Amino acid sequence: MELPDFDTLKHWALAEPERLDALLHQQIEALIAQVGPDRQRRLRGLQFRIDCQRRLARNNLDSCIRIANMMHDSVYAMRRHIIQLQEESLAQAEERLPPDNVIVLADHPRNK
Repeated sequence: MELPDFDTLKHWALAEPERLDALLHQQIEALIAQVGPDRQRRLRGLQFRIDCQRRLARNNLDSCIRIANMMHDSVYAMRRHIIQLQEESLAQAEERLPPDNVIVLADHPRNK
């Protein structure tokens, strides 16, 4: 579906916000329908959380800030998880290393 031009969208935002909201939900549903069923459930859950934040917001700016905070929280959670995985991987690698004062003979080639 092709979107209306900017002036039409602006008019809807000022005079018919419910029409603009209907277009938003139509576009969201079309996007979610393009992915597989396993991802659809996750996207619908995310959209539910976004809709809740929009309902709780006092105005459009508050809504934007709330949704931006959700995105930042998600990025920071992923970052913390990646750092934790890196630390665990490094710790496992260090456990496999022999102490500095031990020579592993299997690592040295034999001279014949």
